Amino acid sequence: MILVVDEDPMSLLIAVTALRDMGHECCTATDGDTAWELFQTRRPDVVVCDWLMPGVDGPELCRKIRSHPARYTYVIMVTSQGARDQVVEAMTSGADDYLVKPLDVDDLEVRLIAAERVSTLHRRMAHERTKLASAARSRRF
Repeated sequence: MILVVDEDPMSLLIAVTALRDMGHECCTATDGDTAWELFQTRRPDVVVCDWLMPGVDGPELCRKIRSHPARYTYVIMVTSQGARDQVVEAMTSGADDYLVKPLDVDDLEVRLIAAERVSTLHRRMAHERTKLASAARSRRF
């Protein structure tokens, strides 16, 4: 599941249409507060979010996602600004990748390939940590 967040209805429609054409299930939000609620209830694998939006903005949403104890979620920040300082701010706030508007569907598809690889590694690491913790507990007794 991919959570797509953008206050602009046309940008949201373009992203969701492209993602569904690629075979992905999507849920949407038009502001950061709703996005945060959906993140907590739907637990998406990927979040594609705009930088500027009402309520919680993109960087703050990234920080909230990174502070949440849920499994790893890949975050792609999308904005009309491509200045180096914004890219750095997006990445330091917790984004995994960054795209500049207008959204290029091919670029988005490439990012989703990377998202799948990274998410798979995180799931494997979590599984191994669980196995190690279980083994450690069973050896204490």
